[in-house]
Amino acid sequence: MNSAIPYQEIKIYFDNSAFVLKTQHQLIKDFGAYRLFFDEPFSQEPLPKEEILGAIEEQLTEIMKDGETRLMQLLYTIDLPEQEFLALTSEPDFLTQLSDKILYREAYKVYLRLRFS
Repeated sequence: MNSAIPYQEIKIYFDNSAFVLKTQHQLIKDFGAYRLFFDEPFSQEPLPKEEILGAIEEQLTEIMKDGETRLMQLLYTIDLPEQEFLALTSEPDFLTQLSDKILYREAYKVYLRLRFS
């Protein structure tokens, strides 16, 4: 991903519980636009990264049942470049890697909002 802040640097922000919760809220907003909903604790308390990734994977599994078009629309909303998605399609751990990229992109949005507002 061509971004101003590297992936490893964004990971540092996950030590901040307020940042994590804002990232979870961003996920709720973007996934909610496609009628994909996270469990209640997801919106109320910051979760460990592994739990967030697991929740994203569950939602991706649900949206993939509706076909590739809806998934691509979600990725467009999240602003994940199509070429990054396509590069993952042949990976054996496709959902895990896609979830990680989605989490990074959503965290990056939160970072930008905090940094420039």
